[in-house]
Amino acid sequence: MHKEIFPYSFREYQKEFLEFIKYNVDDKNLVINAVTGFGKTPLILAALLPKAFHEGRKIVWVVRTGNEIDRPIEELKRIVEKGGFKFFGFSFRGKRDMCLLIKDMKIKGKIDHEDAKYICDLHKNDCIYYQNLPERVFYRFRDPMLYSQILSECKRLNICPYYFQLKLLPEATVISMSYNYILNENVRWVVNYGLKLKNAFLVVDEAHNLQNACMSLNSDSISETGILKAVREAKSFYPKGGELVDFLKNFLKFLKSECEDVEEEKEFDFKGFVQKFGQAEFVNMIKRLHRVGLIVRMERFRKNLVPRSSLYHLSLFFENSIKNFDVEGVAFILSKDRKGKVRLEMFDMRVSETLSNIWNLSYRCIFCSGTLNPIDEFTRVIGLGNYVGRSFPSIFDEKNVHTIITSYLTTKGEELEKEMAKSFINSINIFIKVIKENIAIYASSYRILENLLDSGLEKVVVENGRRFFLEEEGMSGKKGREILDSFKECSKSEQKGVLCATMFGRFSEGVDFPGKELEGVFLVGVPFERLTVKTKLYIQYFQKLYGEKEGKYYAYILPALKRASQALGRALRSKEDKAVFVLGDKRYKRYLNLLPDFVSKSYKIVRNVEELSQESLKYYKILS
Repeated sequence: MHKEIFPYSFREYQKEFLEFIKYNVDDKNLVINAVTGFGKTPLILAALLPKAFHEGRKIVWVVRTGNEIDRPIEELKRIVEKGGFKFFGFSFRGKRDMCLLIKDMKIKGKIDHEDAKYICDLHKNDCIYYQNLPERVFYRFRDPMLYSQILSECKRLNICPYYFQLKLLPEATVISMSYNYILNENVRWVVNYGLKLKNAFLVVDEAHNLQNACMSLNSDSISETGILKAVREAKSFYPKGGELVDFLKNFLKFLKSECEDVEEEKEFDFKGFVQKFGQAEFVNMIKRLHRVGLIVRMERFRKNLVPRSSLYHLSLFFENSIKNFDVEGVAFILSKDRKGKVRLEMFDMRVSETLSNIWNLSYRCIFCSGTLNPIDEFTRVIGLGNYVGRSFPSIFDEKNVHTIITSYLTTKGEELEKEMAKSFINSINIFIKVIKENIAIYASSYRILENLLDSGLEKVVVENGRRFFLEEEGMSGKKGREILDSFKECSKSEQKGVLCATMFGRFSEGVDFPGKELEGVFLVGVPFERLTVKTKLYIQYFQKLYGEKEGKYYAYILPALKRASQALGRALRSKEDKAVFVLGDKRYKRYLNLLPDFVSKSYKIVRNVEELSQESLKYYKILS
């Protein structure tokens, strides 16, 4: 039956992968490491669908971002089409993407999920699309559907796509959605609406993201810009609220005074500040901020503007901060940027504690990614028990993948010295000359990327007759997509491209460069977090949990090598892909066991630019 369900011919290791799930998932949670391009998605579906059918279970598939939710349903469509099965599933999107009323309103500004919820709560009862919802679903929705198909059909029928999705949940065997619906307790009710999560298989895709996703979800921050906006809101919408304005101005003044002798950041005693102000008085101030913030949201909405308020956000930040200022694993970080503007962050580091409470909510969990090794360490960080793990070898032909480690380069230290930057530029220049196809230069940070730009990176790219593409910190999603599309197009033209980005950015994970779209990757440094106050607190917290050596390993070393591995993986998306990698930092020699096996199986260490040129040329000739 599994042969019939899997919609492709089996490749190397794929039968073993499927059998591993089939024979273990009834007893334990599963953790599976397999490289991108292995076929994890259709294999997991092929293993779980028969069990889901016979045992009356659901498959809840969660992914890092909304942009990735269609992939499992696309594979489900292939399974259904090829085998003639009657499995229904769909990709689930939130109100921001599915609300037709919001689209009709043409509100000025970019709507986020909180804004969409606010509008829906306000107008649901008088919304024509909501009123038109049928009591029962239609037969035409029996085939697997992407969210865009549901949206299109609901537009035609003049019904609410979001709430129609909820009505479809009981009918579906497979539901694909973002991490948020599992990690965020406030919206987890959606998963249980007609799904009975306790009876479902929970598949966590790209699971190496869990550590950062959990911290990002539970942390929050306020900025000087946001406080000043709140002051303006208080003046505009609450003229009699002089006390609010005074409080906000004094609070900002206090934060700035605390930052006077700080270069970048410091730990902030939020509890001490509240006690000094007076906790009861502070709580009353929060209530006033919240109340006026709600007025601001309503007034903005009436003017057809995004119903967002800085006062409202401040009230939520303060309320959450008071709940957490005595909690082990939550720190408050006060920082200032290059322009001297301050920012206060509530930094929640409680990864294991938070996540361990989630995994028992489902029948079984299946975690998969190409960068979960070492598996035991991964499970410890995410608080997973009762599991069995397996790592499958990469599918790439060793003749098609070559790695060079440079023993003469490193980004170690607080600053990149001019001579070292020059050596990096010379090495990159050689790499561009040798590799005639699209190339990506991934720097370990934006700071290092800036150093390379100052040392002539763009000039080297242009002088080699290549198109120059640069990832900028904080760039918009639209600009990012334009760069991505243009870079990919270069692979088909005579003038090839060089993408200059970071291992922390949007182009190092979640994007595919198959075939000729990317054949050379140069990593500039190891992407460790800078040892700022925040990073040190994070390491210290993990050391309290796991011990001095292992704590630093989990908090600092493993995440960096996963970033590097993800960046390398952009060039290898199928068994036929070819690539030359340069690991531009001598420290990579120490961490070969934490890099993908296509790196550790065969690599060459070079001692200077001349050897780099020789090895790159030799490897590229082999690939060509």
